[in-house]
Amino acid sequence: MQDLLWKRVTTTGYIRSIPWQDVAHKVMSTMSEWFRFLKRDQELDVYFFAVPRLSLDIMGYWPGKTGDTWPWRSLIHFAILAIGVATELHAGMRFLDGQQITLALETLCPAGTSAVTLLKMFLMLRFRRDLSIMWSRLRGLLFDPKWERPEQRDIRLRHSAMAARINFWPLSAGFFTCTTYNLKPILIAMILYLQNRYEDFVWFTPFNMTMPKVLLSYPFFPLTYVFIAYTGYVTIFMFGGCDGFYFEFCAHLSALFEVLQAEIESMFRPYTDHLELSPVQLYTLEQKMRSVIIRHNAIIDLTTFFRDRYTIITLAHFVSAAMVIGFSMVNLLTLGNNGLGALLYVAYTVAALSQLLVYCYGGTLVAESSTGLCRIMFACPWQLFKPQQRRLVQLLILRSQRPVSMAVPFFSPSLATFAAILQTSGSIIALVKSFQ
Repeated sequence: MQDLLWKRVTTTGYIRSIPWQDVAHKVMSTMSEWFRFLKRDQELDVYFFAVPRLSLDIMGYWPGKTGDTWPWRSLIHFAILAIGVATELHAGMRFLDGQQITLALETLCPAGTSAVTLLKMFLMLRFRRDLSIMWSRLRGLLFDPKWERPEQRDIRLRHSAMAARINFWPLSAGFFTCTTYNLKPILIAMILYLQNRYEDFVWFTPFNMTMPKVLLSYPFFPLTYVFIAYTGYVTIFMFGGCDGFYFEFCAHLSALFEVLQAEIESMFRPYTDHLELSPVQLYTLEQKMRSVIIRHNAIIDLTTFFRDRYTIITLAHFVSAAMVIGFSMVNLLTLGNNGLGALLYVAYTVAALSQLLVYCYGGTLVAESSTGLCRIMFACPWQLFKPQQRRLVQLLILRSQRPVSMAVPFFSPSLATFAAILQTSGSIIALVKSFQ
């Protein structure tokens, strides 16, 4: 006889049984629908901003079509995280005053991430309309019906699939880290119970926060536990959405530059063996060249507009990630003999490095694809143009020789910067180990 999940009385008076297998199938179907972007055979619309849309829509921060309305859940999540940040920072400062360095670092590590996430939430609301405009302009350029050659469709699809999968990595790493934090008190309590060490049995919360004593006792403690645990997931989904929005935008800007390169190659391909062009051919090629320049300028303007809106977020993220990596490594070296603590800080370090990687790799994609335009242009038979028309080629080469940068004050997101951070972190670890 099948295991039954529940029974309910229908309008006809009969009892209808719903088996476990049916519910499990529905759950799996829903999960499969949510995570379609991890498959290889999906359409471009499935991959397009899949992870940022999923994360930000849950929190209420997806810009939407106009960006004019603020969902109530966005303000509720902002208030929840604000309470969590204030209480967590207060607890960290109390530990520092008591010279409890290990507990202070353990508290300030997630507090720093949450504080920067709160700043991201504020800026996402502040620039909500601008983000909506940028997203619509990007979509209009990317889905332009004039750019429907097979190689151009392949470029867009390849970048979209790559962005979806890379964005899913820091989100899943952060989700695992937050879940490890939330399950740590339960696992410790379970171990003490199995070892019959009832005298050592003490409940504590996933994150160290200053809460009124009444909320830390029966019957309110379970609700307090759930609230504190939920603040961690607000942080995870917000940085997964905000940082994912950044990387997705950079990946599609890179795709636009590569599509432009493919457009230039296709323009000159019919005239590769020509020594001279007719006036009609010259006019047609000149008009196509002007269209390429207009599109190139539009992509650069969109990149500048987007970079200006994300300057504070990028700068704050680099500073906070550096602090989090430092705190995590110090805690990891301090708790080297504690298996659960070591696992927690390894996961935290991986999550912080994953966040940095999406910013650095996104900046590298934009810079390299933008400079590739001048190489493609120079390799084409541009000498077929008349001297007056060659100025268009010269202007395009001159402008594309300078990479389009996503730099912010003091930092330039790139893989070189990421490698320097890893090198510095390794030096710090070696230095700390030399004193042990």
